Amino acid sequence: MDIFNAESMQSSVSDTGEQGSAMGDNINTQEARRWKEEGNKLGVMQKFEDAIRCYEKAITLDPVDEDTYFQKGLAMMNLIRYQEAVEAFEQALRINDKDSRFWLYMGVNYFFMGRYSKSIPCFNMVIEIEPANVHALSNKGSALAELDKHPEAVECFDRIIELNPGDINALYNKGISLQKMGKHKEAIGCFKQILKQDPEDADSWYELGISLTKTDLCKEAIKCYDRVIRIEPNHAEVYEAKIDCLRKLGLDEEADSLIANREMDDGW
Repeated sequence: MDIFNAESMQSSVSDTGEQGSAMGDNINTQEARRWKEEGNKLGVMQKFEDAIRCYEKAITLDPVDEDTYFQKGLAMMNLIRYQEAVEAFEQALRINDKDSRFWLYMGVNYFFMGRYSKSIPCFNMVIEIEPANVHALSNKGSALAELDKHPEAVECFDRIIELNPGDINALYNKGISLQKMGKHKEAIGCFKQILKQDPEDADSWYELGISLTKTDLCKEAIKCYDRVIRIEPNHAEVYEAKIDCLRKLGLDEEADSLIANREMDDGW
């Protein structure tokens, strides 16, 4: 056998090996996809432990599919295994750090763990990729509020309102942050905007009453508390707030009567 033929045979064996390897990779990818799809079906059925086992099998076969790590993270999140969820999202980000979903959900899981300072950079990354992502802006605002950084939180909520005028969640959160800053007149404006859209929002009536009380408008505040009682008779805090207002107005008999009525109610 001459050298030419020997080299040709070696080349042929090598090509066959590469083709076999490529075919094997293709089979692994298809099998990995099957396991991932099975995991997704189990996730829809809320069988998250079983779903995770499927995702782990898929990852063994195809360790560079970022979506499998993401789905695993979501399943971990549903099981309240937040640290493990974060680790799964980190794996997804190592493969693709431009997918805003991975950053968003990593931030949400840090938030759920009470690690607000860790969550904010994640939300910032989402906003860098998608400046109009309302979920990231809302979660960032909430994290800042938890850290008592209310002026910065208000900026986030204002941005949401700019994008979605009348956004009830953003208006409510902005109102609460304004209250914490002592800006009750501005907070009143937020709660009134909500109540124009949803007159049956008991929480907004209550917070409106609180801000009216803080601005010495107790008569108006009592009207708000009465609306809360009508909508939600078992509201935990409204009766004490109303009693406080009645006393400020010198209506002690009415306050005492309300206390007596509430003491007869086992729910107080």
